[in-house]
Amino acid sequence: MSAGPRRTVTELPVAEGWDFGDFPYGLEPLTLPEPPHRPAADVPDVLCAEPAAGSAGPPCPRTGPAPGHPELAHQLFWFRWITGHQVTFAVWQLLGHALHQAHERPDPAPSLKAMTELTRAYTAMLLYTSSCPKDVYGGVIRPSMFLQHRGFSGTWAPDFAPVRRLLRGRKTPWHDTPEGGRLADEVRLYHLVHSGVAAKLVPGGRSLLQDTVPAARPHDPRLQALVYDNYFLTLRADVPTAEILDQLRRRLTAVRLDVSVNGLYPGLTEPEDAALPEELRSEDARACERDFDAVLARVDGLAAALDERLLHGSIAR
Repeated sequence: MSAGPRRTVTELPVAEGWDFGDFPYGLEPLTLPEPPHRPAADVPDVLCAEPAAGSAGPPCPRTGPAPGHPELAHQLFWFRWITGHQVTFAVWQLLGHALHQAHERPDPAPSLKAMTELTRAYTAMLLYTSSCPKDVYGGVIRPSMFLQHRGFSGTWAPDFAPVRRLLRGRKTPWHDTPEGGRLADEVRLYHLVHSGVAAKLVPGGRSLLQDTVPAARPHDPRLQALVYDNYFLTLRADVPTAEILDQLRRRLTAVRLDVSVNGLYPGLTEPEDAALPEELRSEDARACERDFDAVLARVDGLAAALDERLLHGSIAR
């Protein structure tokens, strides 16, 4: 899957035919620095780059064959749940840098374009991580979060904090610009898909945090972050930007390969498709599904262009 040497600090032995984890749909730990809560002088502009010729594959198949055995289904959807979230964390890191740069640079347009692509990639990861059937979510994934902590919540994600206001749809200084308008459209699509995912998978639309008595919730944000990172196999260390990009690109390749073989929704049938929440049957959500491989290819191109600038020493590393 990968070409050339890797710089990751969490390399694991690989099995023949699958260059990620120890075996097909195995996991790798992710190592990230603390999220960017302030402008980062050592990160160049998070500019958008068109994918290299041939890097974007054909539109991914929407459905594919169901895994032949429950254990295989659990393995596949567990990989999607953990690895898709890891992709999201790295995307949020880049989104945070681009947001800071949009505030700091005289011309925010390139940063806004990058933020638009990164927000769409986040929405695509919502579709990917939620692609499991209800019985797998209810029988495997939700109980695993409950065992980690009774009040487990996505609001504990450390990398979400710097981009929370943006992704919650707060008005930005660029709201009235064409680039700001396109970014706002992507944020609205994220909310639409997030609402659809909750309606599809979460019983009564209530999270574990909402179902938990206040006494069972951790009140120390540091503990919340640690519990969350631990669950998603995420470590924190002062790794360079090139490290983040390598780990992101490895996961993008694995995700794209998975979907090219299994489809975005393995085992989905027409009756089940018709029963999806209205939000996930909307034309905008379907357009994001069709764009799945292309948007991941564009983010891979963005990461490759950023990595190229790092490798050529255009900034301090």
